[in-house]
Amino acid sequence: MKIHNSFGKVIFWIGFVLFASGFLSRFGPLDYNLFVPNQTLAFLYIGIGIAFLLSSNFFKKPRSSKNY
Repeated sequence: MKIHNSFGKVIFWIGFVLFASGFLSRFGPLDYNLFVPNQTLAFLYIGIGIAFLLSSNFFKKPRSSKNY
């Protein structure tokens, strides 16, 4: 997380929350909650969460021009 800029961090955590809520409501102990009302949306949230997690990798801080 140190290499991501602030937008990358936000995208990462949104993706993590979407993935976790979809995964837990589909395969885990959460049967129903207000955020994921049915199983179809759980699969959709898992997919969107994975897409956000992967896309957050493209938002990195620029490298410095110093050679260490």
